[in-house]
Amino acid sequence: MPLPHALVATLVVLVTQVLPGALAWRAVRPRHGWLLEDLAMGFAVGSIFAIGAQVVAGLTAQRWIAFSPVAVAVVLVLVPGTRNRLRTARTRPLPWWWASSVALISLVTLPQLRSYFHAVPLSWQSGSRVVDVDAYLHLALAGQLAHRGPTTFPWVQSESLAYHWFSHAWVAQVSVASGVPLDEVLFRFMAVLMPIVVVFAIATAAVRLTGRAWTGPVAGLLAFAGGDLNLLGRVSIGSPVAPLSPSLGLAIPMVVAAAVVLALRWNKSMSGAGGLLLLVVLCLGASGTKGSTLPLLVAGLGLALAAMLVFNRSRVMSVAGDLAVVAGCLIFALIVVYHGSGAGLHFSPSDAADQTPVAGWLGAPDTTFRIALVLAIAAAGVLARGAAGFVLPFARTGRLSPTSWLLIGGGVAGAVAVAAFGHPGRSQWYFARTAIPLLVLGSAMGLAAMVSVLGPRRFARALIVSVPAGVALVWLGPAVVGPLRSGGWTVAESMIAIGLVVLAAAGAVWTSGRVNRLRLAGAAMVLTVLAGGVLSSVWGILFPPGQTPISQITQSTSSAKPLPAVPVTRHLATSRGQIDAARWIRDHSDVHDLVMTNRHCTTPMEPVHCDSRRWTVAAFTERQVLVEGWTATPMSAKLGPKGRDSITINYWKPDLLRLNDGFIANPTESAAQELRRLGVRWIFVDHTRPYAPTLEPYATLRHQTPGVDVYEFTG
Repeated sequence: MPLPHALVATLVVLVTQVLPGALAWRAVRPRHGWLLEDLAMGFAVGSIFAIGAQVVAGLTAQRWIAFSPVAVAVVLVLVPGTRNRLRTARTRPLPWWWASSVALISLVTLPQLRSYFHAVPLSWQSGSRVVDVDAYLHLALAGQLAHRGPTTFPWVQSESLAYHWFSHAWVAQVSVASGVPLDEVLFRFMAVLMPIVVVFAIATAAVRLTGRAWTGPVAGLLAFAGGDLNLLGRVSIGSPVAPLSPSLGLAIPMVVAAAVVLALRWNKSMSGAGGLLLLVVLCLGASGTKGSTLPLLVAGLGLALAAMLVFNRSRVMSVAGDLAVVAGCLIFALIVVYHGSGAGLHFSPSDAADQTPVAGWLGAPDTTFRIALVLAIAAAGVLARGAAGFVLPFARTGRLSPTSWLLIGGGVAGAVAVAAFGHPGRSQWYFARTAIPLLVLGSAMGLAAMVSVLGPRRFARALIVSVPAGVALVWLGPAVVGPLRSGGWTVAESMIAIGLVVLAAAGAVWTSGRVNRLRLAGAAMVLTVLAGGVLSSVWGILFPPGQTPISQITQSTSSAKPLPAVPVTRHLATSRGQIDAARWIRDHSDVHDLVMTNRHCTTPMEPVHCDSRRWTVAAFTERQVLVEGWTATPMSAKLGPKGRDSITINYWKPDLLRLNDGFIANPTESAAQELRRLGVRWIFVDHTRPYAPTLEPYATLRHQTPGVDVYEFTG
């Protein structure tokens, strides 16, 4: 990405998102806070302003509206009430080591970024490459939001846009306001920005919830290197950012900010009307950015309400009111954004078990017991980061606080989702990724509570024993019983048994001599789980995942090389000529022009039970296509509700598909007239599929690249 483009995109984010968002946050937060909190929470709020502005800009074709969030900042400064609140808000300094230590944590994502940049190149000189299959889906959606708003899926005109498209509107706003191409914003700028934004959002939230500076770096470390802990000697790394899912990283600051707003409202340290308005904005933004966000908050609020009915009835009404608000935002998003579609998510523990990492290591579970075992391992692994949060209800202050239950409930809901639901693209695991900030914030609060109860010296003793115990927890099983292999269920069960013994031993170290030995034992076991997760994750970052630690020691990490050239007929291949032809259409057409193409499948073949994840024309023309692919639409999920069958179902308008492909292969006057009636202007003729030597006199040849002819209907 050219440096000037990176600088101007950064400037746009700072001016149109961080500035108005930070002022809005500062206007309603408690009087005392921190500058980094204002910036991190401000990004969460301001990014929603930018998304809303871009929706209007796209629908009205008025690009200048993309800059309109700046008006929010102007209003906040000019209105006397908010101006006075901004002036009286105070910022306190954080320790000198705080910002640098949190920033360093974001470097954990460098291997992930390196792999992503390798899989999704911005450009190449010639020939064809196999780019990650979902990359151009996101680029096509960003083009739709940049030029036409959330109306239809850009790769199939017949389907209204029912998808979590807010992150694509964010990409579009940055691109429109900065002039930086969409692919650079999506594939480079956003991928680098999100780890920084997310780690600071989580860290500042931890400080706000605990009042202790050290919890910020700890929460950030657990979020990015906590690991999905299991006892099988294999690494299953997950973090709250994933470049291939632009919606995940952008949604996390919104979820974190919403949780903080709820906590501050319950503590009566945030203004009532302002806090409520901010909660609604954040919940609406999160729900449209990632579908896995608000269900977790609703679950957490449900548990908090139940707990308050038992332990603290003075908070029942406030929690119930906030539950109604958040649930209302979720219902609004389901109707307005998702149009009632579940996008293929369905209740099926057996499908969920088949899609766990353990099933990939050992093979699909073939008995009820093994299905239950696999799901238990998956759920427990997800919850490991929140181990310290589960101690909160054992203290009176924790039981009385709805925030404790909110974080526990949201984290548990994320773990339950991966054990209960299946999805064609394994997207149920995004519930677990979205739960990460809630789990680690719970752990931050739990660790702060343990330090208060035990005192620094006793807590240090528990921490000292937890590190070697964590090493044993992760690696003792594989060292004793050997590596996993397909069908090695007995080996796996032995490893789990050894891990449980290690956990028991960590607690037994403290079982004699002192009154507080049970508390020390509990702290040691909690810290062992957290340490084991961090150690396994760091090991997986340093060495290639998916192998046993012993075998990893003898192997070096191979350097990422440019994607190799492949034949244009290769599965998932996209050629330089195809991209250049699509960009030519983009540069010589109106944003509302309709394009048609004869290629619909990831492999050049008849569009009958093929993999229809083909989005290249929609992505690089940034125009509406009559029909290119049709996967990822609500209708494809409805017709193929289980497993991966939704990507190979046939298009449900076969007459339109025959008209489309038939004209390009064998043009006729009647077909040309019908296509003109449908509004088609441009014809993208892909030579990997049947095509006529010429479409004239029905259409005029305008451009040619290797493997592609571009025609225009005229007259």
